[in-house]
Amino acid sequence: MIRARGGVRSGLLAGLVLLLAPAAGAMEAAAAALAERLGALERLHGRFEQSLLDGRGVLLQHATGTFWADRPDRFRWETEAPFPEVLIGDGETLWLWDPDLEQVTIRPWDERLEGTPARLLSGAPEDLVDGFEVTLLEDDGARAAFSLRPLAEDGLFERLELVFEAALPTRLVIHDGLGQRTEVTLRDVTTSFEADPERYRFEIPEGADVIRDPAVSPAPAGDD
Repeated sequence: MIRARGGVRSGLLAGLVLLLAPAAGAMEAAAAALAERLGALERLHGRFEQSLLDGRGVLLQHATGTFWADRPDRFRWETEAPFPEVLIGDGETLWLWDPDLEQVTIRPWDERLEGTPARLLSGAPEDLVDGFEVTLLEDDGARAAFSLRPLAEDGLFERLELVFEAALPTRLVIHDGLGQRTEVTLRDVTTSFEADPERYRFEIPEGADVIRDPAVSPAPAGDD
């Protein structure tokens, strides 16, 4: 009897492995497809509309603005409404500029950026997909949708959906652990614009308050 139960158990485990193998293969194929789509986009520019909704779908925040992204890891995210704000990253440092407060916050590049729209549109594709379980939700040639779940247990969100139309990203939806979701719509997206390294560099305005993370070394005098 013991041997019989063991045989049944072994058969169940073998069956489970056979069932999981196609699923794992599908996820690898989805991750490869996503990396290929992202890798084809060396730089992006367009407008964004971002909304934060609670679990009942009630709008909590709404913002609009313009973005630039240039691989690897360079981006500029300019919010115009409801109040101006500029977020710039160059792969090593982050600058957050609040013109109304005349205050700039300087932080080091860190893992808190993973899964943010700016990071997804500018990061190395292979690094991005390695941190997620990727599922292909839809692909009819003209439109493709992917679901990304963080592999890390302490991820800042539960899942993210990324939609492409005509090979360009047009929509991101981020679901957090509180039931809230952030919806980002990208409009007038283009890959044809002049490269400008200075776009991803921030010069601190004279008289601005500076909040600098201790991990960020002060810039040489006259080179903020």
